[in-house]
Amino acid sequence: LKTILTNMNGLNLEHLYNCTASILERNVTLLLRLNLSEIRYFIEETLNKSTRREILRQALYDCVLVNQERPFDLPWWQKLFWSLIFAVILLIATGGNIIVMWIVLAHRRMRTITNYFLVNLSIADLMMSLLNCAFNFIFLLNSNWPFGMVYCTINNFVAHVTVASSVFTLVVISFDR
Repeated sequence: LKTILTNMNGLNLEHLYNCTASILERNVTLLLRLNLSEIRYFIEETLNKSTRREILRQALYDCVLVNQERPFDLPWWQKLFWSLIFAVILLIATGGNIIVMWIVLAHRRMRTITNYFLVNLSIADLMMSLLNCAFNFIFLLNSNWPFGMVYCTINNFVAHVTVASSVFTLVVISFDR
């Protein structure tokens, strides 16, 4: 949102005033007296003080961008194509990792140290595919993060933890060998 507000030109400034007035429920004539830096400060302060900050920020972002073309939006047929491919990949990743965990945990003779390490890799991969990749794919398709700031933080945390877990597990497997 800060980047959009910084790059506003005179034509879009009136649109910004109207969006701000409608979303933040303020009188537009009061806002028209403010210059661009003052309106940016007003928006940031209002959003920081609001308990509905994420909803307001997203609504303002959508309102400001309604007439602008997003440079990375894909045509519908490409979105459909990538969605189908991604769905297949996600199903294979989920199914494969669940099968690995089931085989090792359900069969007594498969319970070796190395196989437990493989289960750990499967858990990390399953977490990555279900808790990170699916949400990032939606972000990729829409050029927008609709899940809020809290899950954005959780999403990045999950990505780092699962990659670190996989790497450390591979290191331990190499030491075990």
